[in-house]
Amino acid sequence: MQITFKANINKQINPKYKTPHSKENTVAILGSSKATNDILNYMDMCANSTKALVLSGKKLVHGCGSAGIMGEAYNSGYKYSSKNSKGLPEQNLAILAEPLWGDEDTEHCIPIGCAKSEADRIEKFAQVANTILIFPGSAGTLQEATTLISKNYYGKPEDKKKIILVGSEFFKGLIEQYNKLYQSQLIKYPPEELFSVADSEQEIIGLINKL
Repeated sequence: MQITFKANINKQINPKYKTPHSKENTVAILGSSKATNDILNYMDMCANSTKALVLSGKKLVHGCGSAGIMGEAYNSGYKYSSKNSKGLPEQNLAILAEPLWGDEDTEHCIPIGCAKSEADRIEKFAQVANTILIFPGSAGTLQEATTLISKNYYGKPEDKKKIILVGSEFFKGLIEQYNKLYQSQLIKYPPEELFSVADSEQEIIGLINKL
């Protein structure tokens, strides 16, 4: 059965989430929407780092999944966020898929928009966050990573995102591929100018806070 959107979920992103101040204060969390044994340590890393981010005043935006990396980000946003006048966690933001996957909890976050395709969803994440944490995930996560890195490469300098790949071992092949592109002179910027890599919550927070 296809789940439809509730009338109170806006399909277009409110402009207030696109302001420079809001984007600078928002971190997008991308990664697996299911839990597997091989990513349990990354889920713990996500839980710890997103908790620290929320407690420091950052907003999280994610895909609203209930499990895996998405579930950990959602839980941190819900548990540790300050509440707005309606009692909603104002630091727990979500961009939903249309149609809905079916496991979303839209009652304890603030849905700020929806996307009809993966490409549309990537674009919307880029519209609302200047920092993007990419944890291990499936084919969709790899698409998100390469698309956003390409935006950093081809886009305007003022639109450049702080992209952090979490897991040097998990993303080893992708990192090697960008090094090969640079060594072959197929791209003119070294990979470290396009994205960073972190292997702990301490490294994640350090990279986010680095000027």
